[in-house]
Amino acid sequence: YGFVDTLWGRKRRLPNIQLDPYEFEYIGDAPKDFDPLAFDDFGEEDFEVDEETRQKYTNLLNRTYNWKGKQSIIARAKDEGIAIKDNGEFIAEATRQCVNSRIQGSAADQTKIAMILVGNDEKLKELGFRLLLAVHDELIGECPKENAKEVSERFAQLMVDAAKDLSVPSKCDIVVTDCWYGEPLQFN
Repeated sequence: YGFVDTLWGRKRRLPNIQLDPYEFEYIGDAPKDFDPLAFDDFGEEDFEVDEETRQKYTNLLNRTYNWKGKQSIIARAKDEGIAIKDNGEFIAEATRQCVNSRIQGSAADQTKIAMILVGNDEKLKELGFRLLLAVHDELIGECPKENAKEVSERFAQLMVDAAKDLSVPSKCDIVVTDCWYGEPLQFN
């Protein structure tokens, strides 16, 4: 209902997913058939496009699959004093964001969990590891060179443990270098 959850329950609001496909309104102050004596239950004039007209244009637009055809229907409605706003792009964008948000949001949650595990791990602290930076789904840290092999194994295990709640297996690729994005070091 306008929200999408990550796998760990974080919510993102996407209200455009609930838009009506088309919005209708009369052009100008009042419709052509406006009757100043016709009031609704609340005592105000009803300037809304009637349901029959809305349904007629909605059906026409839904049966037209090319842009030019839709534009001619919208132009015909405009000649009748009705402006039609097509919300298709907003709905399509919100739909894409729903899929993307669940994936990227869950990856971000997993990275945060990994940062907590790495930051609280006593063994990594004993080995002199320091977490320096998070870049998207990567964690970058440093340690003394003599502890690099042991740190990389422990670090990889903690990264995989961050995804233990998922029903699919996770893996972690570790790259050890002398400097950031330098040539990888080889261990014996």
